[in-house]
Amino acid sequence: MENEQKQIYDLIILGTGPAGITAAIYADRYNLKTAMIGEVFGGTVMYPHKINNFPSYDEISGMDLINNFRKHIDKTECDCIEDQISKVKKEDNLFHVYLRRGDVLISKNILIGLGTFRRKLNVKNEDKFIGKGVHYCAICDAVFYKNKDVVVVGGGEGASMAVLLLAETCNKVYQIIRGDELRTAPDTIEKLEKLNNYSLIKNNEIVEIQGEMLVNKVLLKNEVDNQNAIDIDGVFIEIGGAPNSAIISDLNIDVDEKGYIKVDTTMKTNIDGIWAGGDITNIDGDFKQIINACSQGAIAAHNIYKNMDKK
Repeated sequence: MENEQKQIYDLIILGTGPAGITAAIYADRYNLKTAMIGEVFGGTVMYPHKINNFPSYDEISGMDLINNFRKHIDKTECDCIEDQISKVKKEDNLFHVYLRRGDVLISKNILIGLGTFRRKLNVKNEDKFIGKGVHYCAICDAVFYKNKDVVVVGGGEGASMAVLLLAETCNKVYQIIRGDELRTAPDTIEKLEKLNNYSLIKNNEIVEIQGEMLVNKVLLKNEVDNQNAIDIDGVFIEIGGAPNSAIISDLNIDVDEKGYIKVDTTMKTNIDGIWAGGDITNIDGDFKQIINACSQGAIAAHNIYKNMDKK
């Protein structure tokens, strides 16, 4: 890739989620020489079982939506690179993006759309049973639990959607929340209440995952009963994410108290030439939505183009 190493892009997009994909589509319209880098095309949008609030689709799976995104991006001139980003450095007003395979790409601007990573419970035996009964993606692993009993941890929309998926084939699905109410949409709650193989366990948390070769039990703790155990076959942990910002920590980008990148209304960060969009930004608070990420990617590409035109 010697020639590619010498090429200077107008824009390199870090991440291949909705923000990055939309930014690439708009950048192509503006004739910006663009590369987009990520390990898995689509990011975490691939995982939802059903998406009911994306315009033009009454219902679509995350995988199908991303496949449609892929068809669109394939019609652009964007260089889509499947690789892991190992480091990003700014040198002489240009950004050098180092990839795991050893390639180095250079750009005038970067857009950070790296999204978030899945949070762990950090309880006893969690790591021991990863892939042996502990999972972080229901759409990926629900197939292994037909006619079995499982636990879903978390009270947000993602956790509740995981329950709905698992309930289609599992014998029993427990949902465990630390508080006394779900943090999800009213129509989702209505769907949960109609399930005949579902139980919501409030004011509890898992303190230990037990088993031999595979998971067979979780130990719960609450303020009333102190401890209780449930016999189950699998644990699906759906407690949200944290900003995936480790690789850009040396760029001195301003972040909020939770580590999300601060951006202005143009999606620009405090560093000239660095922009951000999607779940990694602070702009939407806890309201992380696909459509918001798409909007931010479009806004960023538009303003990158305007900013270059002024130079």
